[in-house]
Amino acid sequence: MKLRLTFFLIILISNHLFSQDIFVGEWKINFATTENFKNFEALLEIGQSEKGILYPAQLSISIDSFHACYQLLLAKKNSRQLGISTQKYALTEVPFQLGKWMQLINGTLDFSRDLKGQPTLSLNRISLDGRTSALKLRDWKSFPENDKSLVKNIVSILENGEIQFIKISNEAWKDQAAKNILQPKISPIYLGIIDTIFVKNKIGTIEFKNNNDNDIVSLKLNLNGILDQIDSKKKRDNEDFILDTGLNILTFFADDFGKKGFSSAAVNLNLENTNKLLDFSDSSNLAATFIAVKIYNPFDEENNKKFETYIEKETNVINYPQPNKGSVGNNNSNDALNREGKLIGTLVSKSKELEFALWDDAVEDGDSISLSINGKWIAKGFPVKKKPQFIKVTLSPGDNIITFVAENLGSIAPNTTVLEIIDGNKRKPFFIETDFKLNNLVKIYYKVN
Repeated sequence: MKLRLTFFLIILISNHLFSQDIFVGEWKINFATTENFKNFEALLEIGQSEKGILYPAQLSISIDSFHACYQLLLAKKNSRQLGISTQKYALTEVPFQLGKWMQLINGTLDFSRDLKGQPTLSLNRISLDGRTSALKLRDWKSFPENDKSLVKNIVSILENGEIQFIKISNEAWKDQAAKNILQPKISPIYLGIIDTIFVKNKIGTIEFKNNNDNDIVSLKLNLNGILDQIDSKKKRDNEDFILDTGLNILTFFADDFGKKGFSSAAVNLNLENTNKLLDFSDSSNLAATFIAVKIYNPFDEENNKKFETYIEKETNVINYPQPNKGSVGNNNSNDALNREGKLIGTLVSKSKELEFALWDDAVEDGDSISLSINGKWIAKGFPVKKKPQFIKVTLSPGDNIITFVAENLGSIAPNTTVLEIIDGNKRKPFFIETDFKLNNLVKIYYKVN
């Protein structure tokens, strides 16, 4: 019995260690070697990742009288490396601002273990080969005379210092800012995620843009390699790729900066009627080491059968009957019932009972919604979680209007939810986006045999 219990505990511990993300947690400066620096303190806090690829992070540094805190984005390049975004959002910088000099911390953070078995992250820069002037750095004259010596020492360590962090905690960075960094629409600045694209087609194409420099680049979709360290100067045929159902993350990495300066490589992403240019020569990507784009594909055409559909003449903002006040719980003061409703889709069902799956496919941020059918509440204050939750719905013959109401906006507005309507093998997904002014509606016609 004791032997079985011991074996069981070993399995539990092993599974926990295996499932622990090696990058998430708090990392303290272990050493940073330069001739002029001894009073250097730094703390790197890494939050929970999105799809195991994009990591929000915060870097606090203290060097003599200089103190600063920056927010940034990290992107997994492989199981042992995180790419570092060139852009860094300064929360605080005193007594002076470093500006673009923070771009000198570029390249990757490489995971390893020291002689004591402690996890470490070592900064591995993409070499600038003395081309620091390409950053168009601030003139030394803009700094007070008393600060010039310190500034030069800081630039020295940013550019050439050997920097290594050691892990001190597995506690993820959980500040609200960690969630914002992963959402390009509300991120404080552009940190490397150019957009979120919603498409129905699962197949996309990469078109390669040749440049005049021998930049080495890699391209990954959900950590699967599309390109691996290819020379951007050489001509290449277009490359097709297939999206997974749900959220996809495509990451374009600069593996080096060629011979003429920073990377100027580019690829054009073609998806349905959408084109996105991932271009390292763009001014917003100066000295960047990666560019990321999110692609959401809600359909699985191969494995899922389709519901019958019919088209509404009016699919803009419309006023369908809203739920009756007081149908469920204490709703007498619920102003949400007076909001306008936007029809986001229709379908025909031959089944009286359907199942709704609801979840948050991005960041679980405390959203909750209420649902009604034909003016009757079927759920109030339903919390939207990362893991799908299910609600059974009973239809009436003919038209059924399903209304989705935002009860709150969570910590990241607007209230966003993925809805999948399920009838056996038939599935149809919808992307719900509600706020305190607008409800979303789905119209289901129950066809009685």
